[in-house]
Amino acid sequence: MDERFHSFAAFLRRKFPGTRVRKIPIDAGFTCPNRDGTLGRDGCVFCDPFAAGPVATAGWTIERQVEVRLRRSPATSFIAYFQANCNTHAPQDELRRRYEAALGHPRVVGLAVATRPDALPAPALALLQEMSGRTWLSVELGLQSIHERSLAWLRRRHTYAQFVSAFAELRRRGIDVVVHLIVGIPGETRADMHATVAAMNDLRPAGVKFHLLHVLRGAELQARHERGELPLLARAEYVDIICGLLERLDPGIVVHRLAVDREAGLLIAPAWAQDKAAVLGDVDAEMRRRRSFQGRLARADAPRPAVDKRVPML
Repeated sequence: MDERFHSFAAFLRRKFPGTRVRKIPIDAGFTCPNRDGTLGRDGCVFCDPFAAGPVATAGWTIERQVEVRLRRSPATSFIAYFQANCNTHAPQDELRRRYEAALGHPRVVGLAVATRPDALPAPALALLQEMSGRTWLSVELGLQSIHERSLAWLRRRHTYAQFVSAFAELRRRGIDVVVHLIVGIPGETRADMHATVAAMNDLRPAGVKFHLLHVLRGAELQARHERGELPLLARAEYVDIICGLLERLDPGIVVHRLAVDREAGLLIAPAWAQDKAAVLGDVDAEMRRRRSFQGRLARADAPRPAVDKRVPML
């Protein structure tokens, strides 16, 4: 297949040859320090009431969530994706119990654990390192942007320095890291987004996820959108920006996501983002029109735009 970027689907085919592998989104019942009062109670501005996790199976036991998906796809193996909330924000024995609940199924061949860079205490790191010696494991680390003003606008309540420290500790332990990035944060220029990609090239995570800034029902951004205070990217602009980011991204970094993947009942805007297949088709078509590919403009000596560390008053 003539792919213009290093896709997660292609990675899975190489990692698990002869086996179809898919991800099961899991709501393991964890909380988030940005919602439970540890850091705040209002959360990130983009987060919906389901905390990015599955809607239909929210509240089910982990075992039931896995078993239902296994029955629907009898010829498929799965990676259990601990997606909702912050999946290292609990005591080690509780983390172990929930991870083991998913790994207890023989057709679960790996774990993906989504978390925050400020929620990786030593016991959680030790457990993740142990798990990585038993199964394929990646930690999905929310960053969103290297720019402090953007992190403040998103109400992340962590810094880029905290991310770099957490990333380094995970890699020191041999754990693969997938970094989440948001495209279209108000106030960010293309140079700002290119700087974030340049920083990823320096760090060399195993993968990245590009998320379009979008509005979900129940998130704070919904109120801002309804008041007309939230500029959102048009489809053609997003495709153009994404292609520019792919061209600058090191070709060894796996691209796990390029389009919105949320239930239609939750997605409010932009409406065009609901057609994931069409967006991916547009990205592919634009990369072909440019006769381009991932990493075409990535050079070790490329100038790095300065990171703006100023934090605006909110």
